Amino acid sequence: MKTKYDIKDTVWIHIGERTLTQGRVVEIIDLEHLEEGHNPENELYVVELKTGVEDVYEVRSYEQISPDADGPIGLFRKEDHQITNRAMKKLGMPLPQGVMEYEHDEPTPEQIHAAMERSQQAVQHDPLPAKRAPAKKKFYKKRSPKTI
Repeated sequence: MKTKYDIKDTVWIHIGERTLTQGRVVEIIDLEHLEEGHNPENELYVVELKTGVEDVYEVRSYEQISPDADGPIGLFRKEDHQITNRAMKKLGMPLPQGVMEYEHDEPTPEQIHAAMERSQQAVQHDPLPAKRAPAKKKFYKKRSPKTI
């Protein structure tokens, strides 16, 4: 997994769309000069995204960048699931336990038929009760005023 990028490298990031968006690294920032205990290995990358109107700049760490369009972003490429889960918690998206470890077994024909029956029963319901027609308002004939 690539953990270091250089200026002018083409990278792919996620900005909320179905596919990754292409950009390029224009600046590398480290926060070591603040002397607040930042790890010098954790660099931040300023990624420039070209749009039709004006350029957009996003700041990302290497965990949030993919070196290719096929993805996934860097933190999902890690093999240590505990580190991946910590990184996702930082982003506000904790993963359920065991989400990365799954086994896919083919369903048996009995399981398929049982699932089809459950789905058919789920859409069957009692008929809706008919609404009673509202009572008609009485029509009062307007009287003409009496003239004396």
